[in-house]
Amino acid sequence: MSKNVCLSIHKHACDANNRREENRIEEKKNLYLEEREIDDFFPKFSVSLFNSFAETTPTGTIDINDFLFCDKYRSQVDEVRRWRDKDMRRVLKSQLPCITPSGTFSTRSNAGLIKHSGLICIDIDNKENPTIKDWELVKKKLSTFTGLYYCGLSVGGNGLFCLIRIEHPEHHLQHFTALRVDFKKLGIVVDEACKDITRLRCISHDETPICISRVGIYTKRAETAPKWLKRNVVLSNNATITEKRVMKLVEIIQNNHIDITDIYSDWFAIGRAFAAQFGERGRNLFHVVSSNSLKYKLLECDRQYNSCLKNCDRTTIATFFALCKSFNIETL
Repeated sequence: MSKNVCLSIHKHACDANNRREENRIEEKKNLYLEEREIDDFFPKFSVSLFNSFAETTPTGTIDINDFLFCDKYRSQVDEVRRWRDKDMRRVLKSQLPCITPSGTFSTRSNAGLIKHSGLICIDIDNKENPTIKDWELVKKKLSTFTGLYYCGLSVGGNGLFCLIRIEHPEHHLQHFTALRVDFKKLGIVVDEACKDITRLRCISHDETPICISRVGIYTKRAETAPKWLKRNVVLSNNATITEKRVMKLVEIIQNNHIDITDIYSDWFAIGRAFAAQFGERGRNLFHVVSSNSLKYKLLECDRQYNSCLKNCDRTTIATFFALCKSFNIETL
């Protein structure tokens, strides 16, 4: 058999393999994306593509669906999952492409945002959820979550990532805060780093992801305390041990986004305790603690503290300490 004939046979075999692979990917899309009708039911989300986690400048723009259902790196993802050594997994992951699920960027920075995709990526890791053993069960549980577009295994295989479509992309952080609370009600702790609009998502693989073509929209969003309020939460040079303890507890509440104000009587009691201990200086503390609730409204919180200042005669800061203890929030 001549060399040219051999090359021709080899070319036809490669073309056939490529066609089979393309057909398999297309069948996989159709399997999970019911009634695929591009214009009406299958939304497109443009995101930036990066060669690796180390890159800060994108290589281009890609539709997120082409990224989610790409099998090109499947063997490399499987290799990551085979390793138990964290350092080796980190090295292997660093060689995989990534996207910014929340939009397109000129550079990976807040200032480099070109257009928000309308999506927030929520990570659910085993580290924050050690009691979760069955990720398929969690996927099924989340399949009816309002706004869910996609839910699948992370690159390591021991966690999930969810793409949620949000109503107001300009309020990314407020939507994230609301999502964190809603997931917590389901017994799921989300990775706090997901509030970063520039956060990367590494390519992964899942045989049975949840993907909803007729995606709804998540509308909840929380109002957050203005940055100037948080900056003004400072101690005086002659602060007492008690005041330092209060500040430490407030710091824990703020850093961990713990809502201890959901019950109105508790909220009012906290305000009275701050008013009794700090007077007007306690107003910003009250805002910071209150802003962890989805019910937080700046003006309403301000009016409440005005009322607390007038009704704190029979209250002490011990009320705040007791409430923190009931939430297992304690200083060392």
